[in-house]
Order: sequence, then C-alpha cells, then structure tokens
Amino acid sequence: MQNVFFVTSLFTSSGKTIFTMGLLRILKETAVSFKTGPDFIDPLFHKKITGKRGYSLDSFFMDTDELKEHFFSLSAGHADIIIEGAMGVLDGIKKGYASCDDVADRLGLPVILLIESYPSIHTMGAVIKGIMSSMKSSISAVVITKSKSEKLFNLQKEDIFNSTGIEKIFRFPYDETLTVKSRHLGLDTSCNEVIKTAESSARIIKENMDLSCLCTKIPDTVKKITKGRICEKTVAIASDEAFLFVYPENIDFFEKCGYRPVFFSPIKDSIPPDADVYYLPGGYPELYARELSANKPMLRSLYELCTSEKPVLAECGGFMYLGKSIGEYPMVGFFGVSSNMKPSMQGNFGYQNIQMKNSDHIFKGHEFHYAQMSYGEKPNALKITMESSKKTSVEGLLKQRTLGSFTHFYFRSSKKDDALWLYL
Repeated sequence: MQNVFFVTSLFTSSGKTIFTMGLLRILKETAVSFKTGPDFIDPLFHKKITGKRGYSLDSFFMDTDELKEHFFSLSAGHADIIIEGAMGVLDGIKKGYASCDDVADRLGLPVILLIESYPSIHTMGAVIKGIMSSMKSSISAVVITKSKSEKLFNLQKEDIFNSTGIEKIFRFPYDETLTVKSRHLGLDTSCNEVIKTAESSARIIKENMDLSCLCTKIPDTVKKITKGRICEKTVAIASDEAFLFVYPENIDFFEKCGYRPVFFSPIKDSIPPDADVYYLPGGYPELYARELSANKPMLRSLYELCTSEKPVLAECGGFMYLGKSIGEYPMVGFFGVSSNMKPSMQGNFGYQNIQMKNSDHIFKGHEFHYAQMSYGEKPNALKITMESSKKTSVEGLLKQRTLGSFTHFYFRSSKKDDALWLYL
C-alpha cells in the first residue's frame, strides 16, 4: 500500500507550505511530491528538501484521464505521496474548477484540511461543516495550525467532531520562528532557511500527530516499464537564479519530442550552447538585472541567435530579457519593448487558452506578473482567451522565429503531438 498526504487548507496563509515542508523532511527518502495549480515556486522548495523534482497536478491543463495517468505513473514505486494544494480548498476557476477539491475529486483522494486556530470554540466546526457541503471530495483529517492553547484545541476538537463527524483532528502548535519569506511572485526562492524551517516543522509534526493516522492508504501503483527516449536533437534551456520557472512536465515533453535538454546560465555563461531549439523561461530577471546587463557576450550571442533561423521561445521573464531594458539596465534588445516593475499585478492574470498565429493549434497556459511592458511593436503572436472571463486579445511578439510573451505554456496541454516551436 502507498501512503497519500493531500494537504490543503480552508484559506491561504494557514501554514500549508510549512506543514508540507515538515512532511517532506520526515519522508524525504520515500516520497514523491506534487503541487496543485500553475505553481513553479513551491516545487522548488520541495526539491531543496528532498533532493528530488516536484511535479504539477492541474485539472485545467489536463483532463481527468490525463491527470490520473500523470499522477499514478509518477507515483509508482514510491511508498509515500505528498500533495500540496494551492490557495484554499475551493479556490479555482468558476464553481471550483481546477481547485484542490477538483483535483482531489478527479483522483479519488480525500484531503487533509488545515485551518488556522482563532479564539472560538463553536465557529470552527460550523465553518468546516459548511465547506464540506460545497466540496466534491472528502476530508480525511483536520489539522488546526498556529494553535496557542492546548486547552482551546481540545474544545475545538470536540466541537468539530460533533459538527462534522471527522475523528482525525490534530494540533500544530504556534511557533513564531516558523516563517518563510515572500516576495512579489510568491515565496522567496533564495531563502537559506528552508532546511531549518522544514526540520522544525518535522519535529512539531512528530510530537503532535501519528503519520499512520494522518495519511490515506491506496493500492500500490504498478510501475510502468518505458523504453528509453532517443533524443536526436537538443534544446538549450536558460536556468539559473533569474530563470527558474519551468514546469517539470515541460522538460519531459521536450524529451518526448526527441530533444535532449542542456542548461545554461544567462548570468554566468558567456555564450549559450549550440542547440536546435532555445527556451528562456520566466523567473526573476528584474532581481538580477545588473548582472544580466553586465554579461555583454551573452547579450550579443542571444541577439545573434534570435536573428538566426533557429526557434527561440521566451516566456514572461525570458520575454523581458529579450527586450531593450528592464528598469535602467539594457538587455538583449531583440524586441522593441521595455519593462518596469510595479507594486501590483499587471496585464492578464489566470489560466489561458492560447491559439498560435495563423493556425488552429491550441495550447493552455497561465499568466502572472508584476512587470509592466512598454511596447514599441504591435502584439502579433497569440490569440489569448482567458478561461475565467472568456475575454480575448492578441498578445506577444513573433519576430522571425523568436516568440516572446508573458504566457507560461504548459506544452503537453496540446491535443496534438506537434510541439509549439514547430509553429515558429
């Protein structure tokens, strides 16, 4: 049997990430980890703790059959499966589509619901009962986080049981040292306290709950034997502190298409490696603008590359990097655009359906950024339809064989076997 821990919360900021970090620290040798939603950052935390790649579970990017195949194939051979939910349990698109609850329901899994303690006894049970009435999945256990009083916890526990019938209710005591820094796109990926925080969280979990009671057991998934891929071509992927927002499934998709990934750093390397396709993902180029701008050999090499016949795909931060400037710092200059950071989200936000120019080819993606871009060129590359509002617009720039846009593509969402870069 395999042990599944699907961690979600009533609301965001309930301690879900810190709790998950503790589970990962305890089970790092035996666990595979997932994150629901279009999230790049939390899986980076997972990898820092376990040393293993974390994966995405997203019911907008994948239909039910694809989601199941993806989840069970990656889970095969692992004794423990840890899933960290995004936002609150019901937060998704309209009517809970693509929420934690939706993912759990499609996979047939119950969830562990985290709820932050507050000075009330009878309200918490009523709130959880109300949430249960709107959920498609079920709650296997409740964890009351940031709990400052064991006496109050025991009263809350009794009320939650009487209101909901849930028997597995645990306490995660308040600890003011348990924090993870945040910045404008989420948790701070440069945080050097990740392991220390994970160890403290693990200690609290061990002291206050029995993991065998917390998990859900499912039958072992049979591990599929797949033939090794023959990669006859190469894709060069920008990868360093400035460019780190990459879905692991996108790397797998490159390999499926016969492209061997090689990685390079626009900050540290002088030139990119020779390759058939180039991919500049998003990240935090604005935080490393000085270093990126100072690397003149790389800027020149990428400009020349963009004028060649090789396809180049630049997403969000990669798009900004190929523009004229980020703030006061000159960049590659291939696109006639300039970027400046703002204190709030800019442009489109959320899930997108993306139609390639002059084709009926549809991909799915997501957009989320604080950069405001001044265009010196008219957007011409993609017809974007926002999933939530159905609003349609033309976005991105396609110049020669280089595509730049704020969209983060989920490559395998295409219903065809063709790869996106074949349309450049």
